[in-house]
Amino acid sequence: MPIDLGNEWTDRLDRVEALAISKKISAEDRSHLAAFPEIVVLTHLILDPPTSAPDPKELYLATTAELSRRFARIYTTLGTQDPLYRHFCLPPDLRPGPSV
Repeated sequence: MPIDLGNEWTDRLDRVEALAISKKISAEDRSHLAAFPEIVVLTHLILDPPTSAPDPKELYLATTAELSRRFARIYTTLGTQDPLYRHFCLPPDLRPGPSV
């Protein structure tokens, strides 16, 4: 994602793994726990976008603006390489790889 949350997720994961009880939780579940707040926001924004704009590009821009607002970071758009751009603006048959 153009918003880099890797450092925050790594810091959270380190704090979770420092707890003795975390040894009883699978590594995958610990990773989900570290990323949970952002994953919920991202899923909501993609599945239920913040606007009902009829133009896909307007919807894409509104979604990236909402991501920037919610994460207090600038969402750096990557043009046609941006997975959200592909999700909102390209027809399903023209989307490379799995859709977002």
